[in-house]
Amino acid sequence: MNLKLGRIGVLGVIVSAMFVQLLLPAFCGNRTVSEAATTISYRMLKGDKIKLTTVTGQSKLSTKKKKSVSKLYWKTKNKKVVKISKKKLMAVKVGTTKLIGYTKKKKGKKSIIIRVTVLAKPQLTRTTTKGLVKGLRTASDTSIAWYGIPYAATTAGANRWKAPQPLNAWTGIRDATLLPQKAVSYSSSSASGYSGTEDCLYVNVYRPYTSDKNLPVLVYLHGGGNTSGTANVEFENMAAAMGVVVVSVSFRLGAFGYINHPALKDGTAEENSGNFTLLDIREALLWVRNEIASFGGNPWNVTLSGFSGGARNVLMCLICPSMRGLFQKAFIMSGGYTTSTPEEGQKSVESRLAKLLVKRGTYRTEEEALAYFKKASKQEMKKLLTGLTTAEVACFYKNADLKLENFPQGFTDGVVLPKEGFESIRKGNYNHVPIMLGSDVTEFSSFAMDGSLNSGEADLSSHSMTQMMELMQKGIQYGSMLQSCFYIENVAKSLVEDATHMDIYAFRMCWGTNASVSDGFYSKYVGAYHGQTRDFLLGDYKHRMKEYSPDAVSAKNKKGREALTGQMRSYLKNFMVKGNPNGAALPQWNTWNAVPGWGKILHFNATLKKASTAMKAEQYDVAAILRTVRTNTTEEEYKALTKSLWEGRFFML
Repeated sequence: MNLKLGRIGVLGVIVSAMFVQLLLPAFCGNRTVSEAATTISYRMLKGDKIKLTTVTGQSKLSTKKKKSVSKLYWKTKNKKVVKISKKKLMAVKVGTTKLIGYTKKKKGKKSIIIRVTVLAKPQLTRTTTKGLVKGLRTASDTSIAWYGIPYAATTAGANRWKAPQPLNAWTGIRDATLLPQKAVSYSSSSASGYSGTEDCLYVNVYRPYTSDKNLPVLVYLHGGGNTSGTANVEFENMAAAMGVVVVSVSFRLGAFGYINHPALKDGTAEENSGNFTLLDIREALLWVRNEIASFGGNPWNVTLSGFSGGARNVLMCLICPSMRGLFQKAFIMSGGYTTSTPEEGQKSVESRLAKLLVKRGTYRTEEEALAYFKKASKQEMKKLLTGLTTAEVACFYKNADLKLENFPQGFTDGVVLPKEGFESIRKGNYNHVPIMLGSDVTEFSSFAMDGSLNSGEADLSSHSMTQMMELMQKGIQYGSMLQSCFYIENVAKSLVEDATHMDIYAFRMCWGTNASVSDGFYSKYVGAYHGQTRDFLLGDYKHRMKEYSPDAVSAKNKKGREALTGQMRSYLKNFMVKGNPNGAALPQWNTWNAVPGWGKILHFNATLKKASTAMKAEQYDVAAILRTVRTNTTEEEYKALTKSLWEGRFFML
């Protein structure tokens, strides 16, 4: 019996109050207001018009002083910089001036002084080493985006299964105002069997709509198990709120990105590794090193970040020798240690190829095709592989589904990745950077919904629907613990075995698990789903939540959700700036320590009205989790969970 929980309802569109609180400083050139006695400061962009009450309203002036603005007489010290007309400021010229508010006309007492700095409007057209690119001011007016900037040549045609090739320069101004196509991946809804393009090596760049320079840089690797997903994630609000540059990277997916077979090993040592996705990521990081200063980013303050499959890529970048020095920090959302051997890659490729040749009608059975591969020459096998169409390669790996056997990736070839894989971390042979890593506490909920409790291993025929629902809830609860343990404890424990490791900060995202904050169904069967950390950072509360329950995201929990988003962004900004997420007005975040009882995990959470983030001393252990499962289930139920729902998932390895 397949038990799939239905998507229930559609969530309303959420307008974020925290968006306003956090982004107000970014509006009109990252204006900031501060107070020293009765003096405040404000930044404007040339050409801006703003009410005086707006300026003083954003300050920390007393309520009485704010109300007095309309009664004051105002004078500017330099009309060439800022003019005042009908209690409105008009930024005329780049420069600095004082505005003085008197209680009476010129002879009266000075009440408020505003130091105004007028900045030049940021340019939408920027210079790269390959040519000019023109972006756009985003719909929120708080940031600039440049879409689809290429960092290497196309990987189609002769460049398939080659290292990223040099990009030719272009003349004129390249339009970077439209989102590009995603990288090729399998698509059951497309007549061609795939969607996207092989010409996929591009970046999207987001930054605040300001003239600020030397900003910290976040390089983001998208999720999708390396078989799907897209770099087209809208970071404009997050970039503006945090005052950072975000670079979202598109890279090769599926067998275009990870493929290992002896017949293809006639290139460079790196190409022979089959780790083309990692070579793409390195090329993107080199692009950031060489180009990001033109977009206002600091090329020497780069945080490499990823979610899910992208997070696993980040971890592989830690042990990739040729990545050394290309990033200074790592932010890992739901990523674990997974690699494959070249032999596993070859076996998988031949299995997929055999299925394809049977489908073509070349052979009657897969066994016949596999027998041919054993006697075929290297040239014959290469001709078979390089002759595959885009659709055929896209269909090799449709969905990893948390199972490495479904898609071997990250080949320990001894060149791009060390032969010992992640054991190199325990030996101290990796890229030492501060690390912030974590997971969503109900990681497994979405995978469980698409899974089966009875695939023939267990007899659950006597179970009622209610009992099946209760068993599914246990599958979500304990499966999530196993998955989260794989993402956090497994990674952190190996890192601290290296005596020279840098600081490690671990977290679990918990919003949605409290029925009084979300709702009963949501908290029990969805909770903090896989990807919720990313969505909260983006301020995108409707991305997945609307699929599951109409009441999970509501007006009553809006204030708490948005407070949590603001808190998470503050931690991340601090980490990007100094390698330490702690800061004023934030709960203390301890570094990871394997000592029992130590507060080592920060729980991100919120009540209806405010963030309730706090340190916890929990430490998950696979053996202990499985013992608990056995205690709380019958023999048949235990078999259903371990054999039908969890078996083969990489967190069970």
